[in-house]
Amino acid sequence: MTVDAEIAAFFARYVEAFARDDADALSALWEPVGLFPSPAGNFALPRSAFRDHCVALMDFYRRQGVVRPEGELLSLSELFPGVAQARMAYRMIGADDGVIAAWEHVYLLRRSDAWRVTLTIADGEMAAWAALGAQL
Repeated sequence: MTVDAEIAAFFARYVEAFARDDADALSALWEPVGLFPSPAGNFALPRSAFRDHCVALMDFYRRQGVVRPEGELLSLSELFPGVAQARMAYRMIGADDGVIAAWEHVYLLRRSDAWRVTLTIADGEMAAWAALGAQL
């Protein structure tokens, strides 16, 4: 399987985990410690704390009326063997099939036994929710 196909399959599992509200499956797709650069300051979360963050995030999405997340892999670049950068477009869909919020997300992934997210830049998501008056 090519790197492109592997990463596409990775993000299909990633979006499916969100759609199932499966924080365990989602957090398992991250390195033991994930990095989160943001305009408000950078931070890192160990996997157990990230799992709890996923639970809170999934609850936040439901409270905003999201019934289905959609994700599309926009671009992928293998930076080094076993290291890739990916850009995803997300759309949060409501009960009427309308888009509640949309944004792009950038990830750095590393392959050890499997591809895992090591860093994400979520500025687009934070801006999308803030524009709607909802704070993450």
